[in-house]
Amino acid sequence: MKGLFFVPYFPPEKCSGLNILTDLLEGFAAKGWDIDVFVPTPTRGVSDQIRHEYAQKRIEICFDGKITIHRMHLYREGKGFLSRALRYVIFSIECLWKALTVPADFIFSTSGPPTQGVVLGVARILSHKKFIYNLQDIFPDSLVTSGICKETSFLMKIGREMENFTYRHADIIITITEDMRKNVLGKGVNPDKVQVVRNWMDVNQVKPVPRVQNKLFDELGLPRDKFYVVYAGNLGKVQGVEVIVAAAEKLQENSHIHFVIFGNGSEEENIKHQIADKQLTNMSLFPLQSMDRVPEVYSLGDVAIISCRAGTGGSAMPSKTWTIMATGTPIVASFDLGGEMENIIRTADCGVCVQAGDAQILSNTLERLYRNLLQVEQWGKNARVYAEKYVSKEKSVDQYIHYIIGGQK
Repeated sequence: MKGLFFVPYFPPEKCSGLNILTDLLEGFAAKGWDIDVFVPTPTRGVSDQIRHEYAQKRIEICFDGKITIHRMHLYREGKGFLSRALRYVIFSIECLWKALTVPADFIFSTSGPPTQGVVLGVARILSHKKFIYNLQDIFPDSLVTSGICKETSFLMKIGREMENFTYRHADIIITITEDMRKNVLGKGVNPDKVQVVRNWMDVNQVKPVPRVQNKLFDELGLPRDKFYVVYAGNLGKVQGVEVIVAAAEKLQENSHIHFVIFGNGSEEENIKHQIADKQLTNMSLFPLQSMDRVPEVYSLGDVAIISCRAGTGGSAMPSKTWTIMATGTPIVASFDLGGEMENIIRTADCGVCVQAGDAQILSNTLERLYRNLLQVEQWGKNARVYAEKYVSKEKSVDQYIHYIIGGQK
């Protein structure tokens, strides 16, 4: 099999979920497949020097020559909506050209940027290459849930047309939760082509790091004797990180609880201003760390927060869930109740899920956990056990290969 792989972010960039991409490529290579990967010049979480280095290194060969990485030059990603949208469009046009002109048996694309599904659907029509669409979040539902526009807006009408076109022309749609599959099926998509493969984590690489051995404490100037609440990931509208800031404000009187945020994104400056305006001495903000330091990041926390803006929890399942569990860190989810996130936390008995956007409940929960460290410790042990038992990289990659070849449930 020969495939074309189109993704907007790739190492050495710093953003969540990149392990999923690299693990898939490793699995495809082990299967003997030849894959051409097309990605933009690195932008997210990298320096100008690194961007320059990769701009000069346009092609990389890896995994014993089975995987070829092609770097397509694009300007640095900004935080403004128009700048980001234009960058997405340019990237998608470049992907369309490659999809039409490079020989392959199949096209594989993630669901970002939103224009990808449309242009690769067009490529499917014109080239007859099999189109595999990996749905990590649901567009355009996210436009409404993030507050960008209303369901009745002209932008949403365009988004719905894009969504319908993508689903119609994708040969296989791989979602990451049952909730997302139900969402897609509710839009009239053929059930035979919508499959579910959970995201995963390599538990042999991501393990708990004992606090006494965790170098991040010293590097960041954080004392080891506090109760740490950690958030790591994208700082965007749908993540609803402002609820964490609000919870920190309510807990300012408790000097033993400290919040640590590792992240970047469109809301980064806004979060910085909120911390400064509220004069939060119990909250620290740092850049997102590289993948090799993720075990240290989450092991730094007594608990780790997964948050979403109210109403967005049904359209995505953060891959960081499995990473957190692999490090043996309890989860406090500020997430929509009644969905897969709450069910997983309850099944694994590894934390608690509270209503998204409710800072009072979140702060009360965190203070209660600070006073019940035995419960926190047990939840951490349970999280690691669940990750070892159920979050299998090998099983999930095999499922992707099975569906791409043509198998069904």
